[in-house]
Amino acid sequence: MKDSRRTNLLIVISLLMIAVAFAAYSTIVMSWFKPPPRPGSVLGSTAASRAEDEERLSSARKNFRAHLLDTSSHLRLSDALWRAGRPVDAFYVMYAARQLFSEDSFRRAHTEVVLGAGGPADSMRRRLEGLRDASLTIPVHAEIAREYPDTPEGRESLDALSRLAAGDENAQGGESVRLARTALEELHHDDPKHPGKLAALGMAFFARGDFALAHAVAAEALAKNPNQAGAAQIMGALALQQKDVDGAMSWLAASWNRNPDDLYSASKLAQIYDKRRADAESALPFYLALYRQNPDFSDGSEPVERRIRETLDARRESLLQHAPVEGLGARFALDDASLRAEACLRAASFKDPRWIDRLGELLDDDAEIVRRNADFALFEIGKKEPDAVRSHREAWLGSDKPLVRIRALNLFADLDGKNTLPLLSTALRNPNPAIRAFAKVMVLDHYFAKLPEAAKLRALYLAEERDPGALSLLARFPAR
Repeated sequence: MKDSRRTNLLIVISLLMIAVAFAAYSTIVMSWFKPPPRPGSVLGSTAASRAEDEERLSSARKNFRAHLLDTSSHLRLSDALWRAGRPVDAFYVMYAARQLFSEDSFRRAHTEVVLGAGGPADSMRRRLEGLRDASLTIPVHAEIAREYPDTPEGRESLDALSRLAAGDENAQGGESVRLARTALEELHHDDPKHPGKLAALGMAFFARGDFALAHAVAAEALAKNPNQAGAAQIMGALALQQKDVDGAMSWLAASWNRNPDDLYSASKLAQIYDKRRADAESALPFYLALYRQNPDFSDGSEPVERRIRETLDARRESLLQHAPVEGLGARFALDDASLRAEACLRAASFKDPRWIDRLGELLDDDAEIVRRNADFALFEIGKKEPDAVRSHREAWLGSDKPLVRIRALNLFADLDGKNTLPLLSTALRNPNPAIRAFAKVMVLDHYFAKLPEAAKLRALYLAEERDPGALSLLARFPAR
């Protein structure tokens, strides 16, 4: 009896130790995904800025749900999630938008909403159109970089000048090299505190192999201002060239923390952590930042989008692998879409009806991966406890939340087959064009493709649909 009590006590202690370790590990991991402090703010975001971020997020969520067929509304939600300190959710929302909308539509929305391009800098950039002689582009690039250095157009012009200045002055076209170098020197001289202007000059010297001059430019700037992020970027590049990985990480991290627009440092830090140290999780915040700025970014071996998904999948499976059914409630509310999605999969494996209400709430989640997994979990529970799930049918299908209605229609089409067909007919006449379009694409074409009744519904719907957003979605996902 004494041995039995001792064994039970050891089991309880072990379980407590596992719970504490999991909580600590989760806290550490979640801390990795906080965006860096804003430039110029040592303490990061203030209470006022946090309130502003939350207000922006609330507005973006409402706009997203009101305009589910508008690419910009998806990108505004992604951007608001990022600014509110939820980069994983921001990634999943942007990733889903990229799958849902055409490449042209996604690019336009991303350029406008996330990058903030447009306005006077864009108008000025149009003066580059038709210029074939590189030397003629330099004054235009210099003016854009001088007047609007912190815009996407300004950063592109600094990059263009840096590439030109990295050439050989004694080769053909050497005049353009000299002009570009002079333009960068003047830009830095007029605005010595700007990190991008200094980095463009120093990295031009670095790219042409003039490491001593690059070091001199960075060292001089650091002597005047030890917090010059552009100088730190140059020193990081030099340390990498000298195979001083620890030194490079220190310099590159300093640059990145002071200048979130420094994607060079972000890309190098991601490569060091992921490729050299086999630490994909530490690389993840940098990959997420790179993806936000350039969804097509690749390190040469694979697209960053794929690397992020692989890392998130491995991490969420590892973190929630042993999560008990009783502990899922808190996981559904985590500020990380990958972990909420995994909690739904755990609920699906347990098939426990106690989580039906919480899973129903997640049908309205910001992230498609969470909505899809919540739908799947309810389907699995519904196979075991059909009445428990069906009792929510009227509330979900009649919800004023379009995402809930769409997912519930998908769920009951899977669970209840032909009995859902009349509900589908109603959905195809809904005043909300998103409900109509998704009902056709997700449910009618998927579950009822071969039914004669469905063919009539499809023909009638297609003949009556006039909404441009709905028609665009239908064209992108035609019935097979």
